[in-house]
Amino acid sequence: MLFHIIVGFILPWALGVYLFRNQTRLFITFFPIGVAVATLINDIGFNYFWEMDKNFKDLSLPSIPYNLGLYPILCCLFICSIHYKKMSTLITFLVFTLGTSFLESLIVLLGKLEYRNEWNIYWSSVSYLMAYLILYGYYKLVRKLILFK
Repeated sequence: MLFHIIVGFILPWALGVYLFRNQTRLFITFFPIGVAVATLINDIGFNYFWEMDKNFKDLSLPSIPYNLGLYPILCCLFICSIHYKKMSTLITFLVFTLGTSFLESLIVLLGKLEYRNEWNIYWSSVSYLMAYLILYGYYKLVRKLILFK
């Protein structure tokens, strides 16, 4: 579990503190939706498709560091990349989906995550793409309501 706390929470928050200090409004707006989407997908996934730590009765417990660290901070970084036009939207989707899938494949190769019920890295990529699409839809809604200029 220490591995998951370091990789899923402590390391991402090094970037999270920077984003919070420099993009406070954006961070406060998009961090909660990142937590919500990550929790939704991980709760479904940990109950049916993958597992991290067999020592816990609640299978989704090891996902907490990721739900409060890595995934919502990646979501904020994703929105920063789109909002400030550092990359085109299509390239941003591609880079973040493939990058997140690559990070997960490393965790699988290290033996810290196991797939079940015919789940694989390709289905993980689809789940990441869906998460980023939900986040992008929320971003468009927020912009439409003139919360960001």
